[in-house]
Amino acid sequence: MDIEKLVQDNIIDETSLVLENRQIGDEGASKIAQMPCMANLATLELGENDITNAGVEALCQSPHFTKLKTLNLKSNQITAEGARFIAESKSFPKLQQLIMKFNRIGEEGAKFLALSNNLGELTTLDLFRNHIGDEGKKAIKTSKNFRFVNRIRLD
Repeated sequence: MDIEKLVQDNIIDETSLVLENRQIGDEGASKIAQMPCMANLATLELGENDITNAGVEALCQSPHFTKLKTLNLKSNQITAEGARFIAESKSFPKLQQLIMKFNRIGEEGAKFLALSNNLGELTTLDLFRNHIGDEGKKAIKTSKNFRFVNRIRLD
């Protein structure tokens, strides 16, 4: 798959990239993370792409997402480890919307996100169908780090 061409054909005004259901997998996510043209991106939608924790780790290590406001990773194969990568990453300082519905982060992943000091700008958090359980819900709802979150979807 030619990721560079896919990006070129789907990037809008250098600020939005929608690549839902393109089966890019971890390899595609890793290539996207390395592209300098991501530097002005405000929206990145990578739902339904069979991305696992390895792809999330690549995104989280990228220096090119400092302007990103929306990250949509719905319906992938992300577990607690991927949630930890996001929680610990300093690559998304302006992130306002994190959509991770229909993954498998579980209670542990929810707790990683809730304890993160790097997600303080979030206004929207969608963790629907992640099997976070009562303890995960409690961690998210009582997190002092999510003071700006006004839209939240849990299990």
